[in-house]
Amino acid sequence: MKLLLRAIPILLFAVLPLVSSCQTDPLTGKSTLNIYDYDSEKQLGDENVQPIVAELGGLYPDRATQEYVNRVGQKVVEAGRTRLKGEAQFPDWEFNFYVVNTSMINAFALPGGHVFVTRGIMQRLKDESELAGLLGHEVTHVFGRHGTERMSEATLVMLGLMLVASTGEEMEGVALIGLVGYQLLSLSYSRDNEKESDTFGMRFAARAGYHPDGIINVMRMLEEVTHEHGGGTPEFLSSHPDPGNRVDYLGRQLEKEYKGEGEYFRGDAEYTSALVDMRAAQPAYDLADRGDALAGEALQSEDATVRKQKLEQALDLYKQAVNQRSDHAVLHVNVAQALYYLGRYDEAEQSSSKALALDGEGFWPSFMGGAVALRRSDWAVSASRLEHALRLVPGSPSGMYLLAQAYDGAGRNADAAAWYRKTYDTFEGQGEIADACRARLIAMGEPDPAVK
Repeated sequence: MKLLLRAIPILLFAVLPLVSSCQTDPLTGKSTLNIYDYDSEKQLGDENVQPIVAELGGLYPDRATQEYVNRVGQKVVEAGRTRLKGEAQFPDWEFNFYVVNTSMINAFALPGGHVFVTRGIMQRLKDESELAGLLGHEVTHVFGRHGTERMSEATLVMLGLMLVASTGEEMEGVALIGLVGYQLLSLSYSRDNEKESDTFGMRFAARAGYHPDGIINVMRMLEEVTHEHGGGTPEFLSSHPDPGNRVDYLGRQLEKEYKGEGEYFRGDAEYTSALVDMRAAQPAYDLADRGDALAGEALQSEDATVRKQKLEQALDLYKQAVNQRSDHAVLHVNVAQALYYLGRYDEAEQSSSKALALDGEGFWPSFMGGAVALRRSDWAVSASRLEHALRLVPGSPSGMYLLAQAYDGAGRNADAAAWYRKTYDTFEGQGEIADACRARLIAMGEPDPAVK
């Protein structure tokens, strides 16, 4: 924390000159505070796609589902471009759409044209017009530059730096994807941002030919989910603060702008057809979700007997999930992870190898496979897998530490020392991993990284 506090004056000195000229909201034409130019905004989004995909379980492994969401999204994007203000000079970014493999009910966008929807929220939508309304909402966040607008505000008041004081589950996310990726994933929008995205999201979907009440039905669904969970907030509403009764004001917009106008497409049959694979796989993921809950309880328990019992129960559920959908790599990763924590490394390697055979380019198969190989003292295999994982998510501190250990075991002392030092610096010299890196560097005869 001390290092970051010392960096604050430098950070503010660097960004304050950029604030002197306000930028134009490409949708409303109003002046907004944004310290990012378009090139920097695009780079920010591009660099964090892979880390966030990794954090959310990877891409859903059905290409037809991915292509379907992309087709609908591109229609909405093209409709949205017709509403942009020319003086804003919004660039001709290529928009990308991703279905990520998590049961969370969420959708969000990164700066630069990256839009994500989760398997969980896809399962709750009923037709293509609802998907279009949801994507329209997220596309508006990109066109309106809401992400970098909020990050600009956070930077200037140093809110972003407060993340390092977080603990528990929040820091687990930081340890995997790094601070900037975690900030983007946790981004919250203002009431004005949300209302603008609701309003224009409806317009974009309607202009693309979809029934404008699709976004209203999405909001109703989110209300239903809230009631189902006893008032618990879906992830979508956690990252998109509710600015009041959205169903009501969207209903008024519908009456005002679309009453009696034309015929619009709903696409219930098309949506049902597109989700055949995902809905068939859901029972397996229900089992995996139950396994995740048990594994989480196990890792939080200080009782070794309880820990082992819950991990074995989780393992049984993961194996049942694999038996139902053996073609999904992440389910094999789940099995490997439970076996890893149980210390059954040879069995974990078998599951890791199956995951890698199905998705050799994915982060989690490589990361978990590298961790398992490390415990089996298979240094070269571990290093190779972890190197690949870090090419996908270069800012993963946990990945850095494991790779340092793999190099260390292989006798690659210079490489090991470099990665121990990089890991130590990434953790700002704080925490158990940083302490372990420091101790190992000193044991290797390297300079003490705590001495500057």
